[in-house]
Amino acid sequence: MNFHSTTYKFGVSRLPRLGFAATLAFFISLSGRIPPVTAAADLIPHQVLYRMKLGTETRGSGIADAEGVMAYSFRDNCGSWSAETRVKLRIFYTEGHDVDIGWSFASWEAKDGLAYSFSTHRRRDGEVFEVLKGKVARSAPGAAGAMRFSIPEGKIISLPEGTLFPTRHLLDLFAASERGEPIFHRTVFDGASLDNPYKINVVIARAGLSSKVTTTATLELAQVLAAGGLDPAPVRHMRMAFFPIKSSTAEPEFEVDVDYRADGIANRIRQDFGDFTIDLILDKIKMLKRPIC
Repeated sequence: MNFHSTTYKFGVSRLPRLGFAATLAFFISLSGRIPPVTAAADLIPHQVLYRMKLGTETRGSGIADAEGVMAYSFRDNCGSWSAETRVKLRIFYTEGHDVDIGWSFASWEAKDGLAYSFSTHRRRDGEVFEVLKGKVARSAPGAAGAMRFSIPEGKIISLPEGTLFPTRHLLDLFAASERGEPIFHRTVFDGASLDNPYKINVVIARAGLSSKVTTTATLELAQVLAAGGLDPAPVRHMRMAFFPIKSSTAEPEFEVDVDYRADGIANRIRQDFGDFTIDLILDKIKMLKRPIC
């Protein structure tokens, strides 16, 4: 799952992104070209459902509680990848009112890095307040380009040389992990917000079982994986900090903690917004068929 594609801001403007896959995959090489991916990275086509809940909050955040679900799917289409994320989240405020947030995101990415398209819809209490759609075609992998929006019509975002799209970034991130690199810094475009592209700093921990979950949670995770036909596997804990490329502040807009399996499945996610966090807990998983290419 790609978690750079699921950012949530709970005010008037944006909502969570995962991708990551969802929301949360980005890369800039010194030469502007994308290096080969190691054979160790083998992303599994799958559908997952996460339960969402409030993790932590600080006094003055205004958040009393949060609950919801996120559905994510990832597909391999031979020459491309496609992903879709749907979120339903209810935020309860200390003043006594609550807000229903709906968010959907779909993307298509050519494996050669030459083309990308996306569609984003955001709702608040059932009313659509933002729609984004766009696509880009580049002359070479990693070349500078322009993301052209059909909604809002005429909107253009420049992509610097070396900008990655989500799945390629995820693969390159896994390759850096296999090489033992503790820090990974790249620029990525996913289309989940108009703050794109993002500079993403990733701190990669050593492989191992997650130390962020309790024994009970570990057993529950093993049961969910087994029901989906998967065995428990070592994970890499990654801390991702997201900086809008036009931002001049030293503080990230938000951060994401992810426990990633080598097959691209995220066992655990926490989105950190500074004064509160949202936890995503794996609830169901289903493997999808690989195409015959």
